[in-house]
Amino acid sequence: CNILLPDFVYEAEGIWYTDAEGEEDKEYISLFADEVLVGDRTPLQMYDDWMAAFASEFSDDLGSLVTEVMVGMGPGGELRYPSYRLSHWTYCGIGEFQCHDQHALESLNTTATAAGRPDWALPPNDAGGYSNFPHDTEFFTTGFQTAYGEFFLDWYSGALKDHGHRVLGKAKAIFQDRTQISGKVAGIHWWYDSKSHAAESTAGYYNTNSRNAYAEIAAVFKDSGAHMDFTCLEMDDSDELAATCHSDPQGLVMQVLDATSPLGFPIGAENAIQRFDEAAYQQMASYRDQLHDFTYLRLTELLTSHENLRNFRAFASVMHGGTYAEDEAVHAEVAEDALQTQDGNEKAAEQSVQKQPAEVASKDGTMKAALRGTACV
Repeated sequence: CNILLPDFVYEAEGIWYTDAEGEEDKEYISLFADEVLVGDRTPLQMYDDWMAAFASEFSDDLGSLVTEVMVGMGPGGELRYPSYRLSHWTYCGIGEFQCHDQHALESLNTTATAAGRPDWALPPNDAGGYSNFPHDTEFFTTGFQTAYGEFFLDWYSGALKDHGHRVLGKAKAIFQDRTQISGKVAGIHWWYDSKSHAAESTAGYYNTNSRNAYAEIAAVFKDSGAHMDFTCLEMDDSDELAATCHSDPQGLVMQVLDATSPLGFPIGAENAIQRFDEAAYQQMASYRDQLHDFTYLRLTELLTSHENLRNFRAFASVMHGGTYAEDEAVHAEVAEDALQTQDGNEKAAEQSVQKQPAEVASKDGTMKAALRGTACV
């Protein structure tokens, strides 16, 4: 579905994330406008009203059919800034800081003044553009380690965490004791294996200068009783651009898992890119024991083709405690039965579903392969 923001929100001025060139992004209202009136309500009040209406409409289903509500807190439903806008950015650019709107600049000025450094009241002007590499910029070469760089990155990431606290706090008040709440964190793996962690930094994840962005973000979720959902679990470090982009998705995922484990709260996960190969499925399955749930993206005609569906069935079986060897035995038995009957194709499909209850592919296009039922708001 594609539910657009109402016209009165789109027409509002000064409430959108804005880059250094003054261009606005209207996918998600700037977190710096959380408390700014838009009409007769603030965005935070609108989020609260929306969640309350959802809880009322689906009251009978909360906790039974709807076992988890995933709360969007940024572009793509993720808690982050829109630093890598697809209309401006190419992989593996570092992205741009999104704090040039009126309310962001007011917040930065207030924080800098309170710190006794009014000269730090502006974002860095040497952080490059969307598709630059870290070494193209002064800020991500040396500036991020200066006193100003540390101050700015702390303010920028802190504002994002505060937004998470506010929105998840509203969700907790509405859904507490009725169903589980969760939120998404982006898997920004490019430039992870570099000192500045530039792409993460522009998205609001302060993961350099001895800071652990994911432990800090996990604490936000923990405080609100929310589960955290992470992505890019299908990726490994063998990508052909990994060396050029200093990408390390496996290292990133392990940092996130290590950050959440001491807090003792569950973490969910998903794949970032649709893949059907066994290597990707095995990579995702390797994290199974550390996950509370997994959401597979996504149901398409490609997934339901014979070979792809076979690989997916094996993956679903493993995620539910089976093994690839067991699934191969099931597949061989189904194939043998198919050859021995006139309606072999239909019988094989029927037996596949019966022998793998974790996977249900139905004619109306629905599929249940995750370990939970989730609604996104």
